[in-house]
Amino acid sequence: MAERTYHDDSGVRIRLRAHREYSERQVDFHGWVLAHIPRQGETCILDVGCGNGALFPHYEALGVRAVGLDRSPGMIARAHRQFPRVPVVVGTAERLPFPDASFDGVLAIHVLFLVQDIEAALHEAHRVLRPGGFFLASTNTEESQQALYEVHARTLVTIGRRPAIAHMRFPLEEGAERVRQVFGNARVDVLPNAFLFPSVEAAWTYYMSGIVDDVDGPPLTADERGAVGRVAKAIMEEIFSRERVWRVPKDAGVIVARKANPA
Repeated sequence: MAERTYHDDSGVRIRLRAHREYSERQVDFHGWVLAHIPRQGETCILDVGCGNGALFPHYEALGVRAVGLDRSPGMIARAHRQFPRVPVVVGTAERLPFPDASFDGVLAIHVLFLVQDIEAALHEAHRVLRPGGFFLASTNTEESQQALYEVHARTLVTIGRRPAIAHMRFPLEEGAERVRQVFGNARVDVLPNAFLFPSVEAAWTYYMSGIVDDVDGPPLTADERGAVGRVAKAIMEEIFSRERVWRVPKDAGVIVARKANPA
């Protein structure tokens, strides 16, 4: 997705609200993900792509000490204002500003598909982990939200642009193998779910909070974004003329790996 999607947390808050209000299965996704954290006494973790710090309260409830990192200064500023006791830093997943063996765990929650060099990010996660430490990543399956991305592709054709489907860069099915190549091990757990959008406005607001900016080449101009938004809404109106509720599968899952102890 384009940088504009992540310069602040407005889009993130819209998407989180949509997941809360329109999910077929009412599951605390963050709680489900963090239940996969191996318990090993006092634990210090690095949250790569921490955004506005949405997971920080979960870490506190689990008794886990956290450090947050995000490439967006706006996100980091928001996280610091909301959770001033949690150390946060601006940085990238590909060049973590920490010494070797600094953390017991590294988390990348729905972030690796946004990273330019995924292999570098995985090697950096491995580097900053202590021996025996864990790496935990969450991401979507290949088919997750595919119906929304099909609408997106149809809209971009009208202005002569093409989609750059970010989430397909690190789908769950492929991501586990990429993690395994760096860590030598990886296990996967899948959480099936779907959006049940009750109206055009609900689906369109979610789409405009992020997917709209997922384009190949330069970011959409304001005029292009407006045009895409209008076409997407018209397509969704067609869908809702046939469907009372629009069901959009959004299966996701976690990948968990361990850094080997020295022989």
